[in-house]
Amino acid sequence: MAGRMEIILDSLNDSEKLPGVECPESVDGLFWVYIVQCSNRTLYIGHTGNLPKRVKYHETGTGARHTKLLAPIHLVYAEGPMTSTKAIKPERQLKKWSRSKKTALIQGDFENLKALSKSRET
Repeated sequence: MAGRMEIILDSLNDSEKLPGVECPESVDGLFWVYIVQCSNRTLYIGHTGNLPKRVKYHETGTGARHTKLLAPIHLVYAEGPMTSTKAIKPERQLKKWSRSKKTALIQGDFENLKALSKSRET
């Protein structure tokens, strides 16, 4: 398993399904930070050196307990490639963000993301 994973649970509207993204190819020795959305609309954030393989693990129920219980999942965000050391920082940062900030990032709404970053509701 390449990289530590952690579950981020957030409350969501049932109708909120985020747009998916294509899974980028892996690059030897480099890592990706990613977000997948589960069937109950929770977000799972992690980093890995082989994103296509990790997404497949999540889809088949072998990637993590959370995603296994809440399949199907779909990839909604990928950032990279970068070194493992550099991947840890944005992964940890994203895990601290509010649902609103994560959604703005996933949707590419950088104006809203900037406004949310200035507000006290992080």
